[in-house]
Amino acid sequence: MLFAQDVALDSGWEYAWGDSPFDSNGVPLWAQENSNVEWLPIDYPANPQGRGAFENIWFRVTLPDVPLRDPVFYASSIDLLVEAYIDGKKIYQHGEFDHHGAGEFAGWPWHMIILPEDFAGKTLYFRVYSDYFSIGFWGEQKLSERVDVLSQVVKSSYSGIIVVGVSIFIALMACVFAIFRAQRWQFLSVGFFSLAAAGLMLGDTPVTKLIWNKPLMWDYIGAYAYFLLPIPMFMLLAEWLSKADLEVRHFQWLWKFHLVFLVVAGLGSLLGVVTVTQLYPVFDGIFIITLLMLIVSVLFVFHRVSVEQKVLILAYFGFCAVMLLDMAVAHAWISWISVPVSNGAIFFSVVIIGLSFNHYLSSQRRLTTLNASLESEVVIRTEQLIQLADKEKSRAEGLLFQQTKLELASDIILALESSRTLDVGIEKIGNAIAELCQPFSGVFSIAKDDGWQQVQCWGRDMAMFVPSETEVTKVQFDDEHGVFPFKIANQQGVVSYVALLQVRVTDEPNGYSVERFMKLVQRAVEKISITLANIALREELQRFSYEDMLTNLKNRRFFSEVMEYEIASAERNKEPLSLLICDIDHFKKFNDTYGHPAGDEALKALAGLLSGFFRQADIVCRLGGEEFVVIMPRARGGDCLRRAEELKIAVENTQILYEGQTLESVTISIGIASWPELTEDPQQLFQQADLALYEAKESGRNCIRMAKLN
Repeated sequence: MLFAQDVALDSGWEYAWGDSPFDSNGVPLWAQENSNVEWLPIDYPANPQGRGAFENIWFRVTLPDVPLRDPVFYASSIDLLVEAYIDGKKIYQHGEFDHHGAGEFAGWPWHMIILPEDFAGKTLYFRVYSDYFSIGFWGEQKLSERVDVLSQVVKSSYSGIIVVGVSIFIALMACVFAIFRAQRWQFLSVGFFSLAAAGLMLGDTPVTKLIWNKPLMWDYIGAYAYFLLPIPMFMLLAEWLSKADLEVRHFQWLWKFHLVFLVVAGLGSLLGVVTVTQLYPVFDGIFIITLLMLIVSVLFVFHRVSVEQKVLILAYFGFCAVMLLDMAVAHAWISWISVPVSNGAIFFSVVIIGLSFNHYLSSQRRLTTLNASLESEVVIRTEQLIQLADKEKSRAEGLLFQQTKLELASDIILALESSRTLDVGIEKIGNAIAELCQPFSGVFSIAKDDGWQQVQCWGRDMAMFVPSETEVTKVQFDDEHGVFPFKIANQQGVVSYVALLQVRVTDEPNGYSVERFMKLVQRAVEKISITLANIALREELQRFSYEDMLTNLKNRRFFSEVMEYEIASAERNKEPLSLLICDIDHFKKFNDTYGHPAGDEALKALAGLLSGFFRQADIVCRLGGEEFVVIMPRARGGDCLRRAEELKIAVENTQILYEGQTLESVTISIGIASWPELTEDPQQLFQQADLALYEAKESGRNCIRMAKLN
């Protein structure tokens, strides 16, 4: 069967204002086909005419006949609360409806509604409540495969995650400059602005719902980051324009006014007086008014400011234009488009940092000029320079030593980036760690189930000692030795210690103190640990993407990829390749009789049998449902048939235990195809084996059929 791509539901929608009564079983009457409510057609399921005082509305759409294996309905957003019904049954809910059909705001997430397999031709009903100025759907609505929706969510979040990372990096750099450079308030403002941009993007990044399904929390983060943006913007303008001897008191009043709004809004939210849906229109109105005041003020002084200040003002107004466009989309003043507010915020931050860096370069040039004028005094101070020469030489040696070690640490991290597994990464560390730690002696050990295993030892006077559990959970060092654990954390936050570095001071580095070197090693281990954590995460995600969660066998995706490889290998080496497909007979009847949990036990029992039944070189996968496939490299059709007959008997004799009871045994039908003796084209192996399976099913089941040579 061919499966369809995404199907947009952009027609066939109907609506009815108000809320449905419920029958004695708690089923809304409007979600039943024989309801007498008057449904009106609508082009797009949002904000129909005649709302008046209505806060409830129903939408419905008939689902088309689309071949989907794991069908879901996807919507970008819905204002505000929603329940979904099909065949009179509630299949999805966002937010809590009270007995009046109302409820409290629960966030603006994207929605993925899992549909029944027989959804085609059925009507999907939506019960919606909103006390917001907008009611109904927003953005995209479509039918799709669940995995495709999740993939879309992850892929659409790439840019958002990058923006968050860049914004946080800019904020950290700005804070560092604020500590060590002049213009402290300016850099602090940039830092606050970049943090607000990061929070805004974090609230709008779809993948956050997968990380932590708390849409209301993410919306509050995004909202208050949005409310925070004008404050550092007005502070920056006041700071920069004050250098042109301009009156900036009104700018200060503007950011203080927005700060008051932010504090009042936060208190109101905590006390339950207001919600985010009520705060957005208020903020938008305040922002537009203060922006108009700012524009009028700036127009009078624009000709008096410097080029840098003009660039700042233009960048500011450019970002304000992006925010106004976002407001227009949010209030439905214009058609829906994706507005890159966070990208505009990053652009504004980059402009500020660029201007600040230009100031820094100017200061450096002035400093260079001053140094040139002081060269005439070199002769007088020659004696002093000779005394300082030895110290400078020692410092230079220390800096060179530090730079060398930092480059070695960077080389290790760079080498780790190409590691596919955590074990390979740790092996690479073991091969390079000695050079990083010299001239100290040391031991590098890796964690095993029964303790620590030493894999590298260098230097002299270095004896391996077994640390206690407490000693490996934190870094410890003094003037004689140091212990540095390598730790990683999985997606659930569980920390594990994978390697251990122990060093002893046997030779002191030139121009570099022991304490500084120990701290340098500590920083290197921390950075390497972060890279190891990323490798472990990639490895875990890779494993999840290729494994069937129920049976722990490889899934259809893995089968598709490895089948291509085995076909190419068989053709290249002129070796036979066989394929065995088996299917549990009458599995639906088994599920109807004993229930789906018992059916899952049957699937796991068959998967366990298959895993240990074939050769180590054979590959067992679950195609889906009750269907399994075995790739048998270098096996001829006769070998495959003999193994299939043994498998059929083994399955008949396999007991299925469920909740302490022994259920009836299941049987399987098997289809076999083999290249080159049963098919001329190895690319047709799967189709031929599938046809043989079909023939086995048609022949009464619990039998084996082999593909026939065309």
